[in-house]
Amino acid sequence: MTSFFVRPRRLAADTAWVFAGQGATALATLVGVRLITEIVPPATYGTVALVLGVLALAQGVAVGPLMQAVLRFYPEYAAAGREMELRWGALYALRRPALVILGVLAVLGAVWIFSEPRKVWLIVFAFILLGVEIVRLVEVTFLNAAGRQREMALLMAADAWMRPLFAVVLVWLYGVGDAPVIAGYVGGCSLALAAFWLVTRRRRSRSDGLPQGAMSFTGTDVSQRLWAYALPLTLLPFIGWVSGQADRYLLASMSDIASAGIYAALYGLASKPFLIFSNSVEFLLRQPYYSYVSVSDKIGERIVLYLWIGIVVAGGLIFYMIYSLFYMKIAGLMLAAEYRAYSTLMGWIAGGHILLLVAQVLERVCYAHHDTRGVVWAEAAGALFSLIASTPLIFLYGIAGAAWAVPVYFGIQLLVTFARVRWVLRKRRDSSAVSSSYVAI
Repeated sequence: MTSFFVRPRRLAADTAWVFAGQGATALATLVGVRLITEIVPPATYGTVALVLGVLALAQGVAVGPLMQAVLRFYPEYAAAGREMELRWGALYALRRPALVILGVLAVLGAVWIFSEPRKVWLIVFAFILLGVEIVRLVEVTFLNAAGRQREMALLMAADAWMRPLFAVVLVWLYGVGDAPVIAGYVGGCSLALAAFWLVTRRRRSRSDGLPQGAMSFTGTDVSQRLWAYALPLTLLPFIGWVSGQADRYLLASMSDIASAGIYAALYGLASKPFLIFSNSVEFLLRQPYYSYVSVSDKIGERIVLYLWIGIVVAGGLIFYMIYSLFYMKIAGLMLAAEYRAYSTLMGWIAGGHILLLVAQVLERVCYAHHDTRGVVWAEAAGALFSLIASTPLIFLYGIAGAAWAVPVYFGIQLLVTFARVRWVLRKRRDSSAVSSSYVAI
């Protein structure tokens, strides 16, 4: 296996494309927040944020666990020249959960339309957006797993820029409302995908079709292996949604939708740079880390993990200092006037995300060693304490309470994850010792 550290040109090129793409995505996200908050009031932005939260949960349930399995097993299938077998097996495995989730949302949407007929177009466009999002996530996952950083960066950047621009145009054409914003997201994401397929279609070889040799994917080894890995992760989207989205719904229920909209704008502005930076580093280091684990190269595995943690901590501290010192200028530049009153709270949100980023890196150790249940336990701890901490603080202090709770529940998630990683590594060390003793005998 070629070492990750002896390919400096490839590493430099991948790094440049990842950070350029993520930089363009980050800029688009920040510009998008400013544009959307400038043209719609907090109540409308709050409705959009709540709808997007539901779609994020649905997408996570339908696609997330299987995409984690794809990322974990891709190095092994690529080494055997079986990438397309993995792709078709994953697509087959995705059919059932995707159809079930779409069916459930269709029923819920019909109920909402019955109670609020004016929301019919919002629900229709949200339903379409979910389907487009699922397709985009599958493409991004396979591009990242294959190390095609340039194509992935271009697709993500195009999507991030086109969504808010389409939303602004549709609001300008059809008036202020939540449906035009969601419709703009549909148009932007669809155009980005269409452009990506148009550009890459000519580069695909004929061998990219269905693998030869009568592969009936019903019960194939690929699908079964993916599901065996992904099944313990099926609860993870619900858990992640609670820790990352529930505070908005608590605010909407205990205060009003406008408060949820203001908090969603602040949270998005403070958290996006952390998450995009973390994703950039993960795109570069996750697959090399998995590859070292797959071939039992403990030294390479350890080097990549320590490098990963160090980069994430250093970058997180820089972002935290920026938000703590310049929150007023950031809010003045990136948010409309009616969203700026609580800008001082961005420092609390930023501080919590340093802890979250480290926890997410440590979770990759569990993923790599097939301890998906450990990931669920760690995420569940964060979700549980997000409710325990957020509920009374939001009830007493509103938006401020929601922000104060962020470092609490992400800190607990980090502690639980660290404890689980120590258990996983100790278990592997003990297993290696037992295997060595049998060999000696």
